[in-house]
Amino acid sequence: MKPTEEVLQDLTQPSNVSVHSDDALVGKVKAAIAADDEKRKENADEPLRRKPALAPILPTELPRQFEVTLWDVLHTLARATALSWRGAGRGLAEHWGALKYTQALAGGGDSFLGLTDEGRRIADHYKSLQSGELGVGFALTLAEHMLRSRFPDHSVTIVPADTALRAGWALTSRDKGEKVRYRYRPQYFAEVWQPGEPSLVIPLACKGNHSDPATSAEQLASASAHAEAVHIGLWNETPGLLFSTQLPTDGGTMTVHAL
Repeated sequence: MKPTEEVLQDLTQPSNVSVHSDDALVGKVKAAIAADDEKRKENADEPLRRKPALAPILPTELPRQFEVTLWDVLHTLARATALSWRGAGRGLAEHWGALKYTQALAGGGDSFLGLTDEGRRIADHYKSLQSGELGVGFALTLAEHMLRSRFPDHSVTIVPADTALRAGWALTSRDKGEKVRYRYRPQYFAEVWQPGEPSLVIPLACKGNHSDPATSAEQLASASAHAEAVHIGLWNETPGLLFSTQLPTDGGTMTVHAL
């Protein structure tokens, strides 16, 4: 086991995240949407509402080799978990849930992040939890950077979608108020604002997997339905950000697919 000082030093070292966002990805997601829609039709399932237009994020707003420290990602994950009440504890106690990933990823200034042996051991036992939580951490980290790049001199705040929606709707059987019967909704909202100006609120759909790019395309197809579930203001005027973080367990490079 590494000494604590060495672990903390590793957390603050810059590394790189591979980002995939281009027209080819848009095409693969559209194909995944078409396949899922056809399957739902065959099963007589209710058709899903999805974002009508998908587009890649410009490299000037989200570099394809994105420099980050693992500490920043885990801090972002801890804040998101604590605010959403998704952890086993409450308040500050929920921050500790992110610390189980302090040695799960490794990279360097001249390399890309990937799962370590410890990260792969976690994946063996908590695969869905790991990919989901790290998917949130990387998605929100990249979303904040991208939005601050697009809207300089603005504040960017991440808010759990359920926390905001519960102000007006009942999301579970335990909640009081008007029931929401549509199970798709974004996981988070990003509020972009500047004093004296109206806020721009953007739904964020964050997913993760330990598989391959085809799985990420399918996840982004699903994410398009989650992001489309909330409209603010005029119909079809609400933008959205979709993320799928791919965490290969075979030693490959971690990649965030984004639209």
